[in-house]
Amino acid sequence: MRWRGAPVFGLALIALGAMMAAPAALAWAEGDGAGAAAFGYSAIVTLAAGFLLSVAMRRRADGREAPASGEFLTLLAILALCPVAAAAPVAAAAPLIAFEGAYFEMVSMMTTTGATVFDRLDETSPAIRLWRVLVAGFGGFVALAMAWALLAPRSLGGFEVRADQGRSTAIGRLAGDPVWAGGRPVEAAGDRLSAAVRSVLPVYAGLILALSLIFSALGHAPLEAFAGAVGVMSTSGVRVTDGPAFAASGFSGELVAAAALVLAVTRHTYGGTGRPPFEIRAMRTDPELRLLAAVVLAVTLWFHLRHWLGALDLEAGAGQGAFRAFWGALFTTLSFATTTGYHSADWAAARAWSGLDNPALVLLGLAIMGGGVATTAGGVKLLRAYALYRHGARELERLVRPSSIQGAKEGRRGLRREGAQIAWVFVMLFIIALAFAMLGVSLTGVAFEPGLAAAVAAISNTGPLFQTMTGGSWLTSLSPEARGVLVVAMIVGRVEILALIAMMNTETWR
Repeated sequence: MRWRGAPVFGLALIALGAMMAAPAALAWAEGDGAGAAAFGYSAIVTLAAGFLLSVAMRRRADGREAPASGEFLTLLAILALCPVAAAAPVAAAAPLIAFEGAYFEMVSMMTTTGATVFDRLDETSPAIRLWRVLVAGFGGFVALAMAWALLAPRSLGGFEVRADQGRSTAIGRLAGDPVWAGGRPVEAAGDRLSAAVRSVLPVYAGLILALSLIFSALGHAPLEAFAGAVGVMSTSGVRVTDGPAFAASGFSGELVAAAALVLAVTRHTYGGTGRPPFEIRAMRTDPELRLLAAVVLAVTLWFHLRHWLGALDLEAGAGQGAFRAFWGALFTTLSFATTTGYHSADWAAARAWSGLDNPALVLLGLAIMGGGVATTAGGVKLLRAYALYRHGARELERLVRPSSIQGAKEGRRGLRREGAQIAWVFVMLFIIALAFAMLGVSLTGVAFEPGLAAAVAAISNTGPLFQTMTGGSWLTSLSPEARGVLVVAMIVGRVEILALIAMMNTETWR
């Protein structure tokens, strides 16, 4: 895949090399000579490799685009090989985690999973903490750009649910190049990527900058504020301190983060190519946001009402305690439903209020359901869940009233039929991929419960889920072999198994 004649993978290396200058400068300012040297030399090598690769692979446009499989391979190369360059300075600055741990960390950041091998972030050097945030932000941008430039035009990544019947009933057609008509290139991949970058980058970077300023004004340190902004907008849940991410700002910071999570989980925030961002009317009628609101509110009310329904032996709280418990459950469930994984500062109060020792299975289900299509969220995606819900509701209605007929307003008939069919296909593929990930982790000696937590956290790109369910560490609780399996699971979860199967279709080899 090329952009203005240059390979996208080479440009990604150049971008990574340029970003390494920031942690190198921070390490130099902090008096960390070893860290400054690690990031500085890595920046030089990465920039040189990116420039040489771009020059070597640069060619004139000949009027014909590379096959669709080439674009998917570019995305896989960015997710699997760019972390090698990103891990080099981390392994040099923190030799205790070794290169394997550093590579796992960078794949986690690049795929916006948010899993970390650093058990004590407060004791980690500021340069490494800043680099983790920068890579997570870059990974979020890559996810958005590829969603709009690669997956959306081919009705993948959740868009297949609302595709027309002819394209949504056969997986074999999903990987076909949508930009060719009559043997002529209507729109090149580079043009689609340019349009996606112009649509996504200003909104994405602007929201991160605005959130950073807001969190700073609420009392966060600059690096902590920047990490919170990136963690929310990239739904990576990246943190630079131990404990709750918004403990310094309390309720006000979490309220701002919750509002930003709603923006991060809907595709209408970025608008897409040729569409204006922040479409308020579209957001109000978006089935994904409606389903998200219904699920989060239902889970929160269940947590809250269980104080009286299932935990009668607890002392009845009132006033501020009840509100803290309600808000702690609301923010945490919203965060996991968007595959971000932040815990509220009042999460402990919510757990005590509900009487549940560790309601991690509920959070696991929310993470699997995932966020919106064409966003940085992982999981099954809300639109697919909505299509299955509509299909189930229609089938139940037909049991009661067999002769009833529903209209096809706004393509709802296709959403209930072909959309639900392809959504069910993806759910089955997701479960199979999850089973293979659990099997691979189990073969390395991991028990069932931590294996399930690690596999779901990796394939749904919700890294904090593992610590929430098991209380363990990605570094000490798992072997290097298990982390190797989870690296593959994180990449598969980011690209989506349906896109990988579509790429392997023989029609894309021609």
